Amino acid sequence: MEPKLLVMVVVSHLASAFWSKTLAAQKARNSNRWLLAGLLFGPLGLIAAAGLPDRHSIVYLRYLAEHNGYQPRHACGGTKD
Repeated sequence: MEPKLLVMVVVSHLASAFWSKTLAAQKARNSNRWLLAGLLFGPLGLIAAAGLPDRHSIVYLRYLAEHNGYQPRHACGGTKD
């Protein structure tokens, strides 16, 4: 492998790891795991981290639903067959 290509790959993976960790931390996820995903998978890890749902929003939406009278059918929220 040429040195320029190797340097570009390493730099892109390091940048992806940094941004994956930052995004995961903002979305209340385990940032160390996403740092590792960014290092291993590069830009694909970054795309996956960007697609993560925000845990703060999930908790807030559940609170709003329960406050407005939503009752899950079971404790797990599933249906009984």
